[in-house]
Amino acid sequence: MDPFSKKLLEELEQMQQQTGRILRSMSLSRMMPMEAGGWQPPVDIYEAENHIHVYAELAGVAGGTLRVTVEGQQLTIGGVRQLPPHQAIACIHQLEIELGEFQRTLPLPSAVDIEGVESTYTNGILMVTLPKRVRKGKVQIRITSGE
Repeated sequence: MDPFSKKLLEELEQMQQQTGRILRSMSLSRMMPMEAGGWQPPVDIYEAENHIHVYAELAGVAGGTLRVTVEGQQLTIGGVRQLPPHQAIACIHQLEIELGEFQRTLPLPSAVDIEGVESTYTNGILMVTLPKRVRKGKVQIRITSGE
C-alpha cells in the first residue's frame, strides 16, 4: 500500500473513533430543545415486578431546589444547578457543565400508586421508587341504554 493510501486510512479510522465517541456522549432527548428551556439531566428507568425505579444524575444540584411530581403516567423532575461563586475570571478555557434551571418529564412504563412514591438524593443521584398500581378483584361494568 502506498504511503498516501496508508495515511488516508489512518485518518479515516481516527475520524470513525472520534465520531463514535461523540455519538455515545449524546442522546436524542438531550439534543432536542425543551419546552421549559434549561438543560436535561441523564436518567435511567428500570422496571421491577412491583416497582419502577428512576435514577437521575444531578451532581451539583442543591437538594432544596429539587421538585419531583407524578401525574398520570408521567414523572417530572426539576431543580436548579449553580456553581459556587468565582473569583474574578480573566479567561475561560472550557465550559461543559450545564447550569441553571432544568425540568425533565418522563413517561412511565405503567400506572403507579402515587401514594407510595419515595425519593432520596444522595451523592448527586436522585432515586425515585414508584410502586406499580395493582388492580385487584373483578369489576362489574354497568351497561347503559343508548336510546
